[in-house]
Amino acid sequence: MRRALRPAAVRPGLAALLLAAWLPVAGAADTALAANNCSPSGDLRGDPERGAALHLKHCADCHGADGRANVIVMHMDQGPADQSDATYMRTLTDQYLYVATCKGGLAVGKNGVMPAWGDVLSDQAIRDLIAHIRTFSGT
Repeated sequence: MRRALRPAAVRPGLAALLLAAWLPVAGAADTALAANNCSPSGDLRGDPERGAALHLKHCADCHGADGRANVIVMHMDQGPADQSDATYMRTLTDQYLYVATCKGGLAVGKNGVMPAWGDVLSDQAIRDLIAHIRTFSGT
């Protein structure tokens, strides 16, 4: 007797596993919050030089090495905003950048492809990233 195959939509597979790795899951922000309070306060700009190394390691694949986001990002109709655009970057507070980095894109109303880094990066590392990101636009 032949066994019926489940439709691809419900059959687990590599594509589903890869997609699950990129999409936020329930509680992902809670995990970040537990590992790093994700509560920005005080001066949120750290050391831009330390932030540069972190940016290359964790951010440049999607945001570009220079923040211009001239890369194609899977699962996004539109790529990340140009972080070298001073007019745009002036509209974003350091608190916004902190929460977006710590809790991920959905936490600030952006695409869920942007992961929460709060379970990977320390509070100081996020502050260093903010300082480095601000160098792209001079803001």
